[in-house]
Amino acid sequence: MLAALSEVPDLPQEVPLALKVLGDRLLEEAKGGPPGRETALTLLAADALMTLACELIAEQNPERLSDPFPRR
Repeated sequence: MLAALSEVPDLPQEVPLALKVLGDRLLEEAKGGPPGRETALTLLAADALMTLACELIAEQNPERLSDPFPRR
């Protein structure tokens, strides 16, 4: 997974934040897509990445869950 993440330019080094960035990109793609199966799968993938990011934060630093991705 880390190898795949390294192929995407401008991703943050922190894995949960990188997953969030990828999830955000997929969410934007889904919002602009036509209604249908392919868009639903894109939305499902975005949800999975966001869920995994939150799970990683919960494992690494549970206190951070109150604000897992503060705006910078």
